[in-house]
Amino acid sequence: MLQFLRRIFRQHKTTGAVVVRRQLSSRTKLLVFGGVATAIVVASILLYEQGLSMAGFERGVATQTQQRLQDQNKQVEDDNRQLRESLARAERTIQMDQAAYQDLDKALQNSAQEIVKLREELNFYRNIISPADKKGGLRIQSLDIQPAGSTNLFRYKLVLIQALKHDHGIFGTANIELSGSQGGQDIAIKIPPAGDKPIQVNLKYFQDIEGKFELPRGFRPRSVKVNVNVVGGGQTVEASYDWPQAYAAGKND
Repeated sequence: MLQFLRRIFRQHKTTGAVVVRRQLSSRTKLLVFGGVATAIVVASILLYEQGLSMAGFERGVATQTQQRLQDQNKQVEDDNRQLRESLARAERTIQMDQAAYQDLDKALQNSAQEIVKLREELNFYRNIISPADKKGGLRIQSLDIQPAGSTNLFRYKLVLIQALKHDHGIFGTANIELSGSQGGQDIAIKIPPAGDKPIQVNLKYFQDIEGKFELPRGFRPRSVKVNVNVVGGGQTVEASYDWPQAYAAGKND
């Protein structure tokens, strides 16, 4: 093609002929340029609209997702609040139950102790009024020994009763004898000591006799014997007890 044009150009140049070319007018150029520019603007607008549409869709999806997450978070917070309230109510209930249980347990313990005391009192008066063996006369009901403050000082309580028959009183004397060892030798200690006024007995139904005694240092008691002599009738009543283990050997050294 290029060679063909060159050949024509040489021919025209040789012959001196003039070639006339048709040129586009300014108006036509303007119209063409305006059309191209319009097409570009329209295409840009369409692309922009499409971009906005896609962006709006994605923004809507994001908004919906955010709202859903917010709703879920609120639900979780509500659930947590309800759980905390339920836990607080459960803790208060447990505390109330524990307090009620402690009060009930204490009341039961007090009741049990009261029942024991009532049974002891019932047995005590039953032995006076109607003993199980149906035998009347003087009896040693009990002997209780407790520390009295210092190491070797003790307090005793001796309870005597007259069972079944109460048409006359009982008079006499009583003494307590402690058996044990001191310095490797067996010895006995009398309460009250020899030469002191004996324990006086005077009862129709019952008598509580209380007193104190002090053990010699180094004395290790093993047992206690109570002896009651009735004046006039020649009756003698005896009872033996083990020394309380809580105050066993070594406590009074």
